[in-house]
Amino acid sequence: MIACFCGTLIGLERSAKNRPAGFRTHILVCLGATMAAMTGLYIYLVLELPTDIARISAQVISGLGFIGAGTIIITKKKIIKGLTTAAGLWTTGIIGLAIGSGYYELGIIGTAMVLLTETYLAKLGRLIQQSPQYTIELYYNEKNTLDEVMRHCKDNRLSIVNLQ
Repeated sequence: MIACFCGTLIGLERSAKNRPAGFRTHILVCLGATMAAMTGLYIYLVLELPTDIARISAQVISGLGFIGAGTIIITKKKIIKGLTTAAGLWTTGIIGLAIGSGYYELGIIGTAMVLLTETYLAKLGRLIQQSPQYTIELYYNEKNTLDEVMRHCKDNRLSIVNLQ
């Protein structure tokens, strides 16, 4: 119940912003991760089988990366979208693992921190001034021309982000 509640809170915020993964996705991720953590504990504590109780949880963390990757797109203008949603899904899964392991306080605090980050810190993030980026196409005939351009950039504290 706690996992569904926490997943709902995070997912509603994402749904309100029309993000790719909404409240149902976040509920399912948190619930599934909780069940995975509880299953690992059940195998060890109730069935008394020799097992690594963190193994299932570790696979959940890896699997959530795959799900999150599906929410990330790169537009034609080379803008990345969905990264926060992917990170939120991954974190919601970790919240589920905490809840499933009985660490309810961490799950609830984690939920509050995700909501704080996705709502209030988004506004703060827009106030951060970013360095301008430029695309320069350079055609040259001599091999050392590129070295001269790179040296000039270095001397003037300009960084080259991508070189093709």
